[in-house]
Amino acid sequence: MSLTVENTQIEDIDPMELVESCLAIAGWEFQRDEDDHTLQCVAATRWGDMSGLFAARREPPALHFSITLDVKPTSARRAQIAELVMMANERLWLGHFDYWADEAVIIFRHALPLLDRAEPDSGEVRAVLAAGLDAVNTFVPAFNFVIWAGKTPTEAMEAAMFETAGEA
Repeated sequence: MSLTVENTQIEDIDPMELVESCLAIAGWEFQRDEDDHTLQCVAATRWGDMSGLFAARREPPALHFSITLDVKPTSARRAQIAELVMMANERLWLGHFDYWADEAVIIFRHALPLLDRAEPDSGEVRAVLAAGLDAVNTFVPAFNFVIWAGKTPTEAMEAAMFETAGEA
């Protein structure tokens, strides 16, 4: 059995216009690149501004979203960072983290398939934005605990997942 993917989407609709609308409503800064298929944005997180990117592809038809974490992974902690990425991904409901060791970067990313449609639903875009912000806000401290404090991935995850109750 083979699977062929034929795209019957409407070519005249630009999914980036919907993304721009969602970003404007959310109050994110953004700028479309010259190629018109990518859009740079600023994710205002609890840990500072981080670089976001939306990219539209025709084949396969999809809209990709990513946030580059403003952490500085070190090659000496490569195995621990990779383990922490796996541990964090187990807890995400949308998207996932990737660790690109060659570029020394950790990113959150998610793709929305657009097969047989020209653009995603605005609720999908808003959900991906919310999931990305939540993931970054939750796990940046864990990555920093591993990178800078020399904590184990388990210790870092426990600290990141710790929730206080009440007021101090």
